[in-house]
Amino acid sequence: VCVCVSAVSVCVLRVSAGPVLLDRSSPCLSQLKHLHARQQVTVQIPPNISGHWVSNSCEVRPGPEFLTRSYIFFPNHTFDALQFYYEDSRCRQPIYSLRVRGGFGPAQASWLVRGAAACEYRLTSVTLRCHGSAAAELVQRRLDPACARQIRLRPDDVHTERAQRRLHQPSGYQTPLHSAKSDDQICQIVASADLHHPPVLPAQSERPVRLDGHWVSVRCEARPGVLFLTRRLAFHKHTHTWEGEYEHFSDPVCRHPTFSISASGRYTRGDPSDTVMGAVEFTFTVTHMTVTPMDAATTSLLSVFSGRVSVCGKGSWERGVPQDVTSTGGCVALGIRLPHTEYELFTIGQDSSGHALLYNGQRPTNGSSPDRVERRPTSYQPPLIRCDPQHASREGDQHFRLSATSHTQITGGLVVLVMLHVFMQLDL
Repeated sequence: VCVCVSAVSVCVLRVSAGPVLLDRSSPCLSQLKHLHARQQVTVQIPPNISGHWVSNSCEVRPGPEFLTRSYIFFPNHTFDALQFYYEDSRCRQPIYSLRVRGGFGPAQASWLVRGAAACEYRLTSVTLRCHGSAAAELVQRRLDPACARQIRLRPDDVHTERAQRRLHQPSGYQTPLHSAKSDDQICQIVASADLHHPPVLPAQSERPVRLDGHWVSVRCEARPGVLFLTRRLAFHKHTHTWEGEYEHFSDPVCRHPTFSISASGRYTRGDPSDTVMGAVEFTFTVTHMTVTPMDAATTSLLSVFSGRVSVCGKGSWERGVPQDVTSTGGCVALGIRLPHTEYELFTIGQDSSGHALLYNGQRPTNGSSPDRVERRPTSYQPPLIRCDPQHASREGDQHFRLSATSHTQITGGLVVLVMLHVFMQLDL
């Protein structure tokens, strides 16, 4: 199917650097402090995104959808983009591929997301290629109702609720794309693919989903709603308990903290997921929580609720001083209620160096939580990397993918983080 279109939308871009090495003897907390205090990212506005950018893993989107991407941005402000869709979560059984061409305008600093740049882009042609008769029938069934009203393209992000995707205004990032010049095996496979020959990723042995141990963010994470944070999670398999530290920031490189949350509770393991291959379902309860305001604005906000029954803590708030909010049933000012139950999805992966990665379910785009079984996620948040000293020495997890300022790393490992506006996603 070849469709000529004329469409204009807006994308938001950010360019960051590749990995930096951390001291293998550093505990998890020291690793986060290293990220917060020493991570240096120079963001050029407008960013120079010219080049070939590719997926370095099988991406999982809400639905679920499984895909890999290969985007080429030319210096003359045109692009040639490929998206490959699969039947399975390992990206080994291609269903169909999309090739989309178009142009994009000059990027300007985003008014919505700090450190990002916004630009308009237009689509000029879309070609869809099915891989096999079964895939062709599936796509045809999906296209039939749309043919009467002409095929439409969605330039927006993949909202976790399909009904909201056409109207959603994005404020976070997609899975990062890596330079096609990378030596990473998957990057090379995706970079060499074309519309007629989709990439088939290498077979991987199933890794058992074991949560026990300590895990930490690999970089400053972005969330819808212009939220930036780092996470540190610990799981204890013998007691089925967990703890988490969530530090929130006002900037996209996690340098300016606003507040932190410490939470704990229990978890139970469920069955393997029938929806996402390789994932396991879990149920988590949050029973205890403390909140620490880290800037003047958050301290003032929490102080408005100070002393009010069942609102947010019992005493007055001070900057940098934690307060237990368990007895007040959470913190209304921050949208937190206790006790709280979430229906989760976990899987274990690995990076190109073989280091263990932990993925848990993507949060709903509307800011709610998966507090009902039917809201259980079908895609993942950015991964956490194991930071236990005993595991680090065994797995070599002393290499953490944090951003650095080394010129060598920047030229060799540039990563494009495309705003949740998704280039060329066919509304099938």
